[in-house]
Amino acid sequence: MLKHNQTSTHSKLRWLLASSAAVGLLSACSFSAAPPICAESTTPIHAIQGNQAQSPYLDQVLTVRGVVTANFQGEAELGGFFMQSLAEDADNDPTTAEGLFVAYAAIPSNTLVQPGEVVSVTGTVTEEQQLTQLQQVTQIATCGTTDEPQAVELSLPVESLAQFEQYEGMLVTTTSSLVVNGNYNLARHGQFQAAPERLFTPTQRVQPGAEAQQVADYNRRSLVTIDDNQAPNPELVPFPAPALTATNSLRAGTTIEPVTGVFSEFNSDYRIQPTQPVVVAELAQRPDAPPEPATQTIRISAFNVLNYFNGEGNEKSFPTERGAKNLAAFALQEKKIVQAIAAMNAHIVGLMEIENDGYGAASAIVQLTKALRAETGHPWEFIRTTESGPFGNDQITNGLLYRADKVTPEGDLLTVTEYPFGARSRYPLIQQFTPTHNQESFLVAVNHFKSKGGCPRMADPMNQNNSDGQACWNGVRVQSAELLADFLENDPRTARIEARVLLGDFNAYAQEDPMQLLLQRGYHNRVDVFEPNGYSYVFGGQAGSLDHLLVSTSLHNRVVRQHHWSINADEPTALQYNQAIDNPEWASESPFRSSDHDPVYADIQF
Repeated sequence: MLKHNQTSTHSKLRWLLASSAAVGLLSACSFSAAPPICAESTTPIHAIQGNQAQSPYLDQVLTVRGVVTANFQGEAELGGFFMQSLAEDADNDPTTAEGLFVAYAAIPSNTLVQPGEVVSVTGTVTEEQQLTQLQQVTQIATCGTTDEPQAVELSLPVESLAQFEQYEGMLVTTTSSLVVNGNYNLARHGQFQAAPERLFTPTQRVQPGAEAQQVADYNRRSLVTIDDNQAPNPELVPFPAPALTATNSLRAGTTIEPVTGVFSEFNSDYRIQPTQPVVVAELAQRPDAPPEPATQTIRISAFNVLNYFNGEGNEKSFPTERGAKNLAAFALQEKKIVQAIAAMNAHIVGLMEIENDGYGAASAIVQLTKALRAETGHPWEFIRTTESGPFGNDQITNGLLYRADKVTPEGDLLTVTEYPFGARSRYPLIQQFTPTHNQESFLVAVNHFKSKGGCPRMADPMNQNNSDGQACWNGVRVQSAELLADFLENDPRTARIEARVLLGDFNAYAQEDPMQLLLQRGYHNRVDVFEPNGYSYVFGGQAGSLDHLLVSTSLHNRVVRQHHWSINADEPTALQYNQAIDNPEWASESPFRSSDHDPVYADIQF
């Protein structure tokens, strides 16, 4: 699983509220004539915005005039309102914005404003998380009404990131419908990311380096965040209308009608604060379960189960080092995972991110295996190492489940112990199997390579983020791939078996060095044939495959089906166990959002 902090780059826009001691003038409705402030000279909004990243009037007390375009003064809203220049006050410079946020919350002493009112405001110019605004408001008055302004057209992608600045604080409408690309912050912040098309992680489709940088730039120029205009942790998430639920999900891939609202910015996250309802044009549908595998085929799957930690079934053991925050959340997590594995109809399942607590009666893998048996009635078993306790020192490990009526394990479980396995990448699980319908042996290797987050602190050019699209620890992942391939080719216990399946969370996208190395070593990714645009993970509003299933040349033409089952990556985290357990409307025992990764599976003829 990627370890980047998605929340930090998409935190809720929380502008500082105006001081409760701020002096509010009389309510707008009490004026019989324009108050004196309306006749005062004002500083144009475009002058305050300027054409640079920071206002040239920072920390100065100024008076501005404009029309209110959106009011978010409510207690559970953003704590202020947006205003925009009247046409007579605007300049003709497209590089300067004509909008401004005023931090002025709806407290008893403050004036409530309404869209369409012309107001004059005196306050201090500040920059909060890259949004130019007025704070410490000392005067505000309504000077009339107008039907200005008309929304400015926003065409995505913009020509450059700098072009976004010219829309700051202004009423805009997108020139096209938008596609939901990311929904990570939907529950916590009422936000989702949208673009004119579905965006992919650059190195999913192009080589690392210059090509990836070009795609990354295109993606940044295409993405905007649609906000719900509420404070964090809203009681009701309004997307999709009427509200987000376990059965009314805003999946990535959903198309929405053009959006109208005020354009804002927070830490280089460009946003639209809607002033009109966000309308779904076409809701992305959830996929059906995979069909039953054909006779004389073995279905093999990889599934990252997002920190399945059972706490030994003891409520007092929660929260554990990872995973569910309490026993109820764990019960929901387990039910969803079991439903997903059962519906997938796999015969062998490689697991990532399962608790590394050995193989005793109270261990995570024993509990999951028992739950699968109870749900399906099939004779599920697990492969154990020769060690009785945890396998290595990491909190999580790999696991390997199989149906004893479909395959039989042969020989001992093997692994690779050389660095970086154990210290960085998790130990691979390598097991020989034979189908019950014939005696043709094959190998399965379950992998979980080092994640992309947390670059090394010391100088390490191979593992630093070299801005080529592969993030941190690429050198470790390449080394892991090479050692794995070497072991399978050279160890006498594996070299004699030509039929091999490598699967797992490789933490590398399709065009990155580790995956390309394995292809060069004679392995094949048949998902390119059956699902050319497939993906297993969404990060930062971009889709890509971290989870892969590769086969050796002897199996290349015997793969009759290979897909990612899109039950997780496109779903909001709101439906995930730790969030859903606190909201009955989000909680469901269905497979959807049973993890943050989609499982990948292949049907292979034996």
